Amino acid sequence: METSILTSKGQLLIPKRLRNKYGIKSGVKVAFLETPQGLIVKAMDENFFNQFVGMFKDEAPSLDEYKAWKREEKAKEEKTATKSMRKR
Repeated sequence: METSILTSKGQLLIPKRLRNKYGIKSGVKVAFLETPQGLIVKAMDENFFNQFVGMFKDEAPSLDEYKAWKREEKAKEEKTATKSMRKR
């Protein structure tokens, strides 16, 4: 069993052995799933999203559409941040 300490900022360090084993790299978002047995932490990688394929049929975007949408969202955020920095 691995352990970690929650910081005063609410941050947890995932032990290196577990990050390597489950492919959790810097910058990867993780999902916290509540179960009757406790909390599960899962990397929100391609495998995470693949488990939902077909659940909503035509209602949900494909993984490629989602990734494209996230790239556009990030570009808009960076553009907004750049404008904010120029005003200072």
